[in-house]
Amino acid sequence: MKRTYIILTVLLMSLSINFSCSDLEEEPVGLLAPEAFYQTTSDVQIGINGAYSLLTHESFWGRKLPLSLLLRGDMASIGDMTTTSFRIEVDQMNMSATNGMVSAMWPKGYEILAALNYTMVGAESIDAADTEVNPLLAECRFLRAFIHFHFVRLFGEIPYIDFAFTDANIAYTLPQSSEDDIYAGIIEDLEFAKQHLTDRPVSKQRPGKGTAAAFLASVHLTRANYPAAYAEAKYVIDNSVAFGYSLEPEFADLFDPSIATPSNEVLFELDFKGNDASANPSSLGGTNAAIDYLASVTGPRKDERYTTGEGWSVAVPTLAAFNSFDPQDYRRVVSFDTMMTYNGVATPYTDWGAIPLNVARPHIAKYYRAHGEVLGEGNPAVSAGINARDSENDYCLMRYADVLLMAAEASNEVNGPTAEAEDYVNQVRKRARRELDADPTNDRAVPADVAGGLSKEEFTTMVLEERRVELAFEFGRWYDIKRRQLGVTAFGPSGLEQQNFDPARDYYYPKFQQDVDKNDNLTQNKGY
Repeated sequence: MKRTYIILTVLLMSLSINFSCSDLEEEPVGLLAPEAFYQTTSDVQIGINGAYSLLTHESFWGRKLPLSLLLRGDMASIGDMTTTSFRIEVDQMNMSATNGMVSAMWPKGYEILAALNYTMVGAESIDAADTEVNPLLAECRFLRAFIHFHFVRLFGEIPYIDFAFTDANIAYTLPQSSEDDIYAGIIEDLEFAKQHLTDRPVSKQRPGKGTAAAFLASVHLTRANYPAAYAEAKYVIDNSVAFGYSLEPEFADLFDPSIATPSNEVLFELDFKGNDASANPSSLGGTNAAIDYLASVTGPRKDERYTTGEGWSVAVPTLAAFNSFDPQDYRRVVSFDTMMTYNGVATPYTDWGAIPLNVARPHIAKYYRAHGEVLGEGNPAVSAGINARDSENDYCLMRYADVLLMAAEASNEVNGPTAEAEDYVNQVRKRARRELDADPTNDRAVPADVAGGLSKEEFTTMVLEERRVELAFEFGRWYDIKRRQLGVTAFGPSGLEQQNFDPARDYYYPKFQQDVDKNDNLTQNKGY
């Protein structure tokens, strides 16, 4: 595989944040060879911790990337139109080459890659057994694949970065790799991770073998390599007991950060610690850059339910998306917020249009409803900042229900609509019926089990709809639209959101224009 190189642009001290070593406070990474800093496996873990910190930065998963994915899909659009124009551009398929979402997430993503590649060079230089080093390398390679997987789907041909390099002159001479080569690198990294990661990592914030396999299934599904996608998803399912995976009995618990016990449904998540941005949590700055804003941008304006204050009504579900859920499907209650308190009165969404800066549509509930406010006697203890920014939210980036639905889709493509494929969907639907023995009054008939007799094409459509409902607002809908080339339908007259979608342009974001201007080997995507 072609190897490319990147300048290390970050200081290790800025990466390790809460894990700094006092004897190295004066020396930035750019002045240190990897072998000079990395002496033990603990040093390598510091580098990995730093990469996670960058991953949760506001410029990456703290706001820019997940918000853009919500807006690009067909289930949410802008609510308060006074929000910044670069968000509106993403939503309305009118992105400029200098879009502010891209200009934040692109350099941050490559900064994370630089940190990971540098850490890997250090890991390979330490005097330790392979059994100690390989799991650390596997974690780095999983995260490297995670970044590249997002970027190749968003931007197409990009520089594939799999090696640390410190020559500043190389940074803007890197060639862009073909999508085939990028995916080959992603698969290679995930296969290494699958081999060397543990069955059960110490936390859901760390990947395990099952995490790597699940992402391999997603990669192969994206590439329409359905036999490989089925094999990887089936591997996770067949080893679910060893890995400790199962569906969460209560769907709503997946989105409640106050529940301390990790869910067996979660294969990989990013956890945010609430109200830790700075001594003044109302500040947008502060000493901790790993701040979550998704609760803020998805909550309704003028809502008085929480002491943290109102949301910002940025990414708001379309009415068509809300109405597409069966009213008897418990997932609609969990996914949508339809009531708020305004002027001390419980007010339904149908009346929100008369409230300043608001819109008469249900809002996303998965992140704003339980953002980390803990009520106690007297003054409430609040673990989120003003307007719910700097929340306590945990973001599940892969869960077992997703694996079951990937297995169903891939199995159908290989063998047609078999009983096995139907069972995978039915497992997810059964949980959605909320058949809890402890509360039989919640037993429901909706959603019903998959109807028999579906054609292969009908089964595919059904599974994609099941993914849309089950994984609503969990940042994957846009990728499903793209990999299945559904844009014209999704954004057409019969779709959930009507936009001027151009299939020749809008399946890709523009690349970071500053890098395009500086690097003669980087070509801007068509139409930007």
